[in-house]
Amino acid sequence: SLETKERLMKRILFVDDDLTAHALLKGMLPDWQIISAHSGVEALEILEQEYGLIVITDIHMPKMDGITLLKNIREKHPMVQVIVLSATDQSNNLLAAYQAGANDFISKPFERDEIIEALANTQKKIDRWEHAMGNLYEKKGKNW
Repeated sequence: SLETKERLMKRILFVDDDLTAHALLKGMLPDWQIISAHSGVEALEILEQEYGLIVITDIHMPKMDGITLLKNIREKHPMVQVIVLSATDQSNNLLAAYQAGANDFISKPFERDEIIEALANTQKKIDRWEHAMGNLYEKKGKNW
C-alpha cells in the first residue's frame, strides 16, 4: 500500500562507531526510522536484508572506513543513496568520498538543519529515479 511505501521511504541506516552520534541523530530525527550499524561490515550485512534505506556513514571507523564501505555499496547496491559525515577541515576525505560515489555530505559535528536538507534532497532524487524507473524495484522485491 501507499502508506507502507511512505513508511519505507523514511528509513536511515546510520553507520558510526560512536554511540553518542547515534543518540544525537535519533534525537534530531524523530520522524525517521533509524537503523544503527556500528561498523562498515555490519552495515553491509544490514543492506543485504533491508530495503529502502538512505545510508549516512561516518568516514573514520575501525576495520572498514566509510570510503571502503561506500565503494562496497556502490558495487553491490548501486541505487542506494549514501551521505557521508566528515569534519569540514578534512577536504581530502570529502574528495575521496566524492570520487567513490558519495551522493552528499554532512559536516561534523552535524546540525539538524543540514541533515534535514541533505535528506530532503536525497529523498527527492530517489523519488525522481523511482518514478522514472516505474515499479522495477517492487518487482525485484530486493534492495535494487
